Amino acid sequence: MSSNFAPTDDDVLTIIRSLGRQNVNLRLTKSFRGMVLNQDINILEVNPDCATFQTTSIEMCAALEGNIYLHNQLFPKPVVARLKNLNTCKGIFVLSGFTYIDTEWKERQHERVRPPKTVYVTLHWRRKAFRASLENISVNGMGLLAYKIFKCGMKIQPGLNTQLEFQLSPEYKYMALKGRIIYSHAINSLFVKLGIQLYPKAREARSLKKYIAQRKNEIMEELDQAFTELSKPRGVESLFF
Repeated sequence: MSSNFAPTDDDVLTIIRSLGRQNVNLRLTKSFRGMVLNQDINILEVNPDCATFQTTSIEMCAALEGNIYLHNQLFPKPVVARLKNLNTCKGIFVLSGFTYIDTEWKERQHERVRPPKTVYVTLHWRRKAFRASLENISVNGMGLLAYKIFKCGMKIQPGLNTQLEFQLSPEYKYMALKGRIIYSHAINSLFVKLGIQLYPKAREARSLKKYIAQRKNEIMEELDQAFTELSKPRGVESLFF
């Protein structure tokens, strides 16, 4: 990480405290089922090592796990933090571990969604083929999780062209799309994440847009269901905070 953006809470919390005094909101960004959600949040309290916020939509609480990203013009770079406490009834949550992200933030040009069930994609390259699970998909790209790809003799590298075959759901026809590998990231000795740029024709693009719009509606319903489940009392500890 660049020395200009040291990973300390103090710098970030100083800015958040100043924004809170001016009643200025932050923008929170979180991914849920592959879909990016944005929400304005109010600053309630700033402490030496954490800060308390309130979301304008309490259903957003169901997505608050893992890395949570915050944006404001006063931040030199977007901020990432982690959830410390959560009150689902009031939509109030506490974040800590604030740091500036080291990579450039890029807004997605096309909306991305994750299938509700496992979808397998067959990737063809140099007369070889292997199956990978679909992590997410947009009109112009997809993320794949491949298993034992190197043991199959597939020396996949960014920049290589490939052919992909898949069926998003029983309601949709099988697709055979051309693509290009954008990135390859080994998680461990067995699993590799692949980023694929897609080149759909007009009819294929229409089908992808239809699926993504349908899946977006489903994801928002799933967020509501997840919030309902999260809000159920789970014991004495749920009465506090």
